[in-house]
Amino acid sequence: MSLDRTIAALGDPTRREILRRLADSPRRAGELAAGFTISRPAVCKHTRLLARAGLIRAAKSGRERIYQLAPSGKKALHDAIAELQDMERYWDLVLQAFKSHLEKKR
Repeated sequence: MSLDRTIAALGDPTRREILRRLADSPRRAGELAAGFTISRPAVCKHTRLLARAGLIRAAKSGRERIYQLAPSGKKALHDAIAELQDMERYWDLVLQAFKSHLEKKR
């Protein structure tokens, strides 16, 4: 899974709430949508984006879909965190160089 998809999926509070709800247990689509102020079709759009990012998966059970956290989701999150930590090290270096530059100008 790409960092961009993971960050985009986690960038919306509704999607983060869906993940929180699924952390407890798998849920049917209607149960998952209950309590949101947005429409059920809007919740479905959010679940599709989460599924494309590899964070959740859906299984059909009769006429219903049951959503759950995807095993690949943990790896996607770890990969995103690792890449962000690499960026943090880069920014630490850049900011240290900038600080040194400013101190030399004094």
